[in-house]
Formats: sequence, structure tokens, C-alpha cells
Amino acid sequence: MKHTIYWRILFATLATALCFTTACKKDFLDQKTLSAIDETAVFQDSTRSLGVINNLYSSLGISFNPRRFNNTGLDAACDESEPIADPTIYTYKISSGGINANNVDRGLWTTTFQMLRIANIFLKNKDSIPVSDATKDYWAGQVRFLRAWYLFTLLKHYGGIPLIGDKIFGDNEKIDVPRSSFDDCIKYLTTELDAAAAALPLSYRAGDVNQLKVTKGAALAVKARMLLYAASPLFNSGPRADDPERLLTFPDADPARWKLASDAAKAVINLGVYSLYTASATPLYTLFLQNTPQPEHVLVYWQPWTTGNNFYVEASANPTSRGGMNGWAGTKYFPTQELVDEFDMINGMRITDPASGYPGIGNDMYRNRDPRLTYTVHYNGSIRMMGSLGDQPVNTYTGVIPSGNAAATSASLDGIYTSTGTLTGYFRYKMCNGGGGELYRPWVVMRYAEVLLNAAEATNEYEGPTAEVYDWLKMIRSRAGIIEGENSLYGLKPGMTKDEMREAIWHERRVELAFEEHRFWDVRRWKIAPRTENAETHGMEITRAANGSFSYRVIGIRKHVFTEAMYFWPVPQSELTKSPALKQTPGY
Repeated sequence: MKHTIYWRILFATLATALCFTTACKKDFLDQKTLSAIDETAVFQDSTRSLGVINNLYSSLGISFNPRRFNNTGLDAACDESEPIADPTIYTYKISSGGINANNVDRGLWTTTFQMLRIANIFLKNKDSIPVSDATKDYWAGQVRFLRAWYLFTLLKHYGGIPLIGDKIFGDNEKIDVPRSSFDDCIKYLTTELDAAAAALPLSYRAGDVNQLKVTKGAALAVKARMLLYAASPLFNSGPRADDPERLLTFPDADPARWKLASDAAKAVINLGVYSLYTASATPLYTLFLQNTPQPEHVLVYWQPWTTGNNFYVEASANPTSRGGMNGWAGTKYFPTQELVDEFDMINGMRITDPASGYPGIGNDMYRNRDPRLTYTVHYNGSIRMMGSLGDQPVNTYTGVIPSGNAAATSASLDGIYTSTGTLTGYFRYKMCNGGGGELYRPWVVMRYAEVLLNAAEATNEYEGPTAEVYDWLKMIRSRAGIIEGENSLYGLKPGMTKDEMREAIWHERRVELAFEEHRFWDVRRWKIAPRTENAETHGMEITRAANGSFSYRVIGIRKHVFTEAMYFWPVPQSELTKSPALKQTPGY
């Protein structure tokens, strides 16, 4: 298969970098030992040197991972989906307000500093690698990008982080590095991403041995996302009294930071190499099933080709009646009613608008909705492959279950209130293979639709709802299948104020980018988490009567908890014990 070849190109040389992966399987604060002979041998061999770079790609999707914590992703730690009712699941703990310095996950912190050490060792030795100067510069560009990517990922979790630059700590050297201010982190990462962009190609030819690796656009897009976050209220509303080191905010509030974010996103758009994927009648569904580079891909993690990875999302998202057919069973999280209610009618109007045509809760409540609903969430009656039985309705109801084959009785496995069924009345469908078989596809960590939404948000905040802002939203809504309408606005209100456009952009992000690791961070950077996260989630109870008719009721699922401290994560206590200079995140 084509991507077996790609995967071998990208990852097969990892074994040659074994000295790095074994030396670095320790905490950030543990002393590392790397034989000078081994280090010299690695960087005098171009294949082994390439293996070091490939190793740096191996955790690119660490935060995006849809099964990052106990087979759930960060969508299950906010109002996007609800994990199974198990208080030991980490995402359940997050949304219950139960995370502290002693039980916080250490995986990201540890992995990031492992990757930093690998990157710094590479940059120290790059001039020794027996390749052309142009190749050295290109390889160093990848390494600097990946180092910046891991640091930005850490930054959005913790706020200000230790910046060690190119430093490689010696075997007997005490490691006790303080956290840098948020401002210094943004400045450093901006410089690093600009340097990476200058060394990376604009694009690759189809079939190029490097075509699955990062580009100039990826570096600029990550910078644009980072600057968007930095301009947002969480970081850009002035100093906090409990944060004298300014780990969590800039020292002042400056609206001009929105312009920096706007300009950065426009720079990606102006490259002219990206476009929205439209090579399908169901683009937002099939985009995520493509196993070759696509024009909408900006940053992609090409995970190893294994059976487990080829069923990766399905293993925790499929209805039990479907999961079992592939050897997987046990759905771990379920979309909320709050997410479902965000999807407009196909005319682009909100379901809360009396003029939208929404019929209210009942048999027709999912009809004539934004087509993205069906490709993101499966509800009672949605069609999903069921092995040898072919396409069959998903049955999420409770009540009287008819007799018949496995499809007719599937509510006994998938229905609400069953031990193996949905918790909310819904199942995730986005990124799942509706064909039911094994399918290799990558994780699309960043895509062009996000770039357009980033540009729209930043531009609106700085300039207001310009024609460009409208155009970017119209592009996304047109691709989604929203009806154009007489005014060609795809349901958008003409002449919106800045505040109205802000709400429209927030709404569009929630729908377009669902299950792509955005909602968890968006509600935090917008500082609306006390409203969205300190609230009860809901689901849809559907009851089937003996005559086959249905009744409907919105039900409460679980009350989430959010406190001011939860905007950021605590530094693991084990790291503070080793390195007191780090200081704990304010609020913990």
C-alpha cells in the first residue's frame, strides 16, 4: 500500500537513533547520559541523523490524540463530549475539577523535554552530518519547527515554561531552570518559527520522499495560531495580582496583538498553496479519511501503519454494535446535546431563530440541518455500516426493542441506559471510517479551514467585520453545504457588529472544528469557561413504544466544575521537587 512506503520512509530509521530514545526515556530533570562515541557515530552517518529527525515527529500529535487519556481526548474534558461515568478517567477528573499537582498527567511535560534534548543534540551536531549545506539547513529547519511546536503545546497547557534554548545539560550538571514569562515565551517561539519557515520549502512535489514532512506554511500557521491565542482575553487582559512573574499573561493589554495574529494568518493565506477540500460530495467527512496529502492539510501526523492505528478513532467512538465487528468494543465518550444544538438549519439559521424552520424536539429535529451534523455526530436513525448487514440505522433509544436480526435489536447494545450504550443519545462519527473496515489515515492536526477562522477572528477583533471576514466564513459555510440564500451570505446576518461577528465566528469554530482539539482551548482563551464548563451537560432520551412511535426528552448528564485555576494546568509536583526554581502555576 502506498502509505506503507511513506511510513517506512518517515519512521523506519528510528532504530538508528536508539541511543537517543533510550537515553531520553527519563524525566526532564533526570540527568541524561549519551556516550560521546555514540553521538559522534550517529552524526557522521546521514541515515542515522535522519533517524533523529524522524524520532522528533513521533509525538507530534501528543495533545491532539483522540485517545490521549484513557481512550478519550480533550473533547471529553469540556462541553463537546461526555466520557463514560468513570471518575478514574483523566478527562472526567478534569471536568470535575479534580486535577492537582500530585495527580496531573506528566506525559506532555516529560515528552516535551525529551524531544527538546533530542532537538538540541541534533542542532549541536548538524554541521558534522555528511550531507550538503542545503540539506543541513533543511533538516535544521524541521528540527527547529518541531522544537517550537512542542514548546507551544506546553505553553498552552501551563503558561510560561522553562526556555533552555540550545542548552544540553551535562551528566553532572544540576538542572534547575525557572519558568520564563509568557511574553518571553511568545517572543522566543515567534523567532524560532520564523527561522524554521525561512528554512522550509513552500510545498513538495507528489511522490517526493519528503512530502509528508513540514513546510513553510506549517511553521507560519502554527505561529498564527499561537499569536491568536496570545491576543485572546486569557493572556491579553492585563496582569494578574497572583502572578508577579507574568507566567500567564502579558504585562499589559494591547489590542494591537490582534493585528499581529491577523497578519500572521493572512500570511499563510497569501502563500497560495492551501485550499478547502472539495473532492467529495461529503467533504468534511471524507477529508479525514484521505491517506495522501491534501490541499487542506497544513500540519499532519502520519502515524505508523498498524491495524491498531487503522481503527484508532473507531476503537473508542464506534457504537458497540459496530465496534465489535472489528474486534473493538467499548465506546468511551459521547457527543453532548450542547454540541448538537450548535448545528444550524441548512439555510444557515440557528435553530433558536423562529424563522429557521426548526420543528423543535421530535421526529424531524435532525432533518434539514447543516450537513456537518450528520458527518460529525450520529443520532438515532443515522446510517452506519454494520458488517455483513451493510448500512443500518444507529439505534440509540430506550423502551421497547423489536425482535429480529442484530440490526433490528442493536438498541440493546447501543441504546441509552444500557451498560454498553450511549450516555447522551449520540455517537461520534467525525474521522470514523463509515465503511467499517480497516483504513489507514493520518491525524489532521491543522488544516486550512482553521487558518481561515483564525484570520477571521483576529481581523474582526482588530478591524471589525470586514468584507474579508465575511468572505472567509462564506467559504467555509459554502463548502459545508449551507444554502447560499438570496443575499449570498450562507445564513450570515448582513451588517453585523463586531460583537455579533465574534459570536458568529465562535459558533463556526465550534461546528467546523468539532473533535479537533479546539473547543477545550477556545473556551479558555476566550474566558467563557466559567459559563460553558461550570455547567451541566445534556443528552437526548428517545423512548420507543410498542407501536414503533418515539417520544423525546432532553436529559441532564453530569454537572461539570470549573474554577479560575483550571485555565491552566499545574506543574507536576515531582518536577517542582527536583527543580524548585520552576514555581507552581498560580492557583495551585
